[in-house]
Amino acid sequence: MYKALLYNLKNDYSIHEILESQTFEPEFADFSENELNNLTNYELIVIYLPETDLKIIKKIRENLFFHNVTLLVLTDTVDLSQKKKALRSGADFVEEKPSSSKELTIFFKMIYGLHQKSSVFPENVLEPFKAAVSEIFRMMAMMNAELIQEYKVTTHFHFGEVSAVMALAGTKKGGIILSLNEKTARRIIANISATSPDALEEEDVHDGIGEMINMIAGGAKARLTDDEHFLLSALAVITGSRHRVIQQKEMPCAVMVYRLNEEYFAIQICLMALTGD
Repeated sequence: MYKALLYNLKNDYSIHEILESQTFEPEFADFSENELNNLTNYELIVIYLPETDLKIIKKIRENLFFHNVTLLVLTDTVDLSQKKKALRSGADFVEEKPSSSKELTIFFKMIYGLHQKSSVFPENVLEPFKAAVSEIFRMMAMMNAELIQEYKVTTHFHFGEVSAVMALAGTKKGGIILSLNEKTARRIIANISATSPDALEEEDVHDGIGEMINMIAGGAKARLTDDEHFLLSALAVITGSRHRVIQQKEMPCAVMVYRLNEEYFAIQICLMALTGD
């Protein structure tokens, strides 16, 4: 049994209100694996692990399905090697357990500051990408991609097992990433290829996901105005559980989370205006 704090920041109270409160007294409650099915109801999870447990960190991240949930892991001692492993497993922050509520609010202040920096993403750019995702999945894979959440980030985003990455250049620089789990990737490419997921070679799946991001970026480009145009670059496909793609520090990004029946994938778009624009 673990101990955790679970915050629904929209309905309970915001981090800002926690920081302003003079009576904040966190009460860690029991947290079991039975809670894993309800994690997307929250926006901040603070879990206390006396010793870093990579297994439960991985399970929490896998059950978040790309949603905008910050995972802060508190432990009795912070070992640099274990900290790196915990971050690779899905934690956003790994810190030594504070001795007081006042010290805990320092971590919350850091998280709040990062959320504030993410508000500068150009909203008008998102709609062409949304339209392109819907069209490509409907026409090519004969699947309904349901947009269930979108949010802004400046921190590292947690990816699945397969990610197609394409750099963007033009009036703005940045990139677009399609990320999903291997099982979901196989089902999508199987639909496009009119074959069984099991009949696909790994190379076929990765090539297919690369072509998907190419079509999505091309479809969005065709819908953008001349003032918002960009050039498409060569793409790359990255594999490996819980990998990360490092973008330029503090570059504003938007993440769109989609559902395909009971499976999920995410599109991350990072854009920054060029100096002098």
